[in-house]
Amino acid sequence: MSSVLLLSSNGAGMGHLTRLLAYARRMPPEVRRHVVSLSQAVPVVEAEGLPWEYLASQGASGLRPAAWRRLFAEQVGEILHRVDPDVLVFDGTHPYSGLDEALAAHSRTRAVWSRRGMWRAGRNTDQLEKAAWFDAVVEPGDLSAAADRGATATVPDEAVLRVPPVTLVDAGQAHARAASRAALGLPAEGTLALVSLGAGNINDTDDEVGAAAAALTERGVGVCVTAPAIAERAYAGDVHLVRHFPLSEHYRAFDLVVAAAGYNSFHESLRLGVPTLLVPNRQTSLDDQEARAREAARQGWALVAPTLTGGAAGPLVDELLARGGELAAAALDADPGNGAQAAADHILAVAGAA
Repeated sequence: MSSVLLLSSNGAGMGHLTRLLAYARRMPPEVRRHVVSLSQAVPVVEAEGLPWEYLASQGASGLRPAAWRRLFAEQVGEILHRVDPDVLVFDGTHPYSGLDEALAAHSRTRAVWSRRGMWRAGRNTDQLEKAAWFDAVVEPGDLSAAADRGATATVPDEAVLRVPPVTLVDAGQAHARAASRAALGLPAEGTLALVSLGAGNINDTDDEVGAAAAALTERGVGVCVTAPAIAERAYAGDVHLVRHFPLSEHYRAFDLVVAAAGYNSFHESLRLGVPTLLVPNRQTSLDDQEARAREAARQGWALVAPTLTGGAAGPLVDELLARGGELAAAALDADPGNGAQAAADHILAVAGAA
């Protein structure tokens, strides 16, 4: 029986952790899986029935970088000694210094780097050298890979296992519309849109979230947001808060999605066939959301806009209501399938060599 330690970095969202859970779900039940994360969202793992631990990131710890790296190496080393996994899987774009020391001190454990592409051109190139710390590199693909100009796109195929885009939920696992609306406490009838643009002010039309909400409401479309999206501010209008992980299980509750173009939200919306308007986050340090969104628009899979403010939201919502079905169908036709199973199989093959 194999033992797998799944280690996620501390990204801006839940993408790294969710990707590891996609692998874990597709491993046989007899495989022992243990999750360690620097994301404060890690308690969601409990619903998966997996043991988990939280390690404070450098920012959350308040420690200076050098002191945190020493602590991180000690903590991961202790976990490796206690859990004694056959393989450690790190998902992130920046393997932390100290991970190499911990792995070297526990030489029987193999290591896999799970590393999505679409890095901004010229960024993070020094991190590629850290592939030497690992026995294998798995790269979850991107529907917009044709527009990838980042450092990982130049890595030879023989040095990395490239799999199709990875999402936690497959179309066949998503719940039906009526069941999803009931589970989320949403109205059974009417058109509903999920607005997933990060934190914002739903009452302020000068804000992306507020502009989207106003345009949708004016057209009789109910607005759904995740609780963090409005940062617990007071809100007005017909707005529904949705709290569920993974929300993609209930995407059929929504008729439209207005979202940023991060890896997970992008692929979940398109793979699950929901008409989508993308507003890429231009402030990301590494993830090239603009390139991902532009390619989706070029291919006719989604609408894209740099901003919804200044009156831009209304015409875009009108177009999405008119053409959304056509766009969603084109995205489904282009979907090569979920790469999570291939990644999980490869991870277990590496574990088998321990």
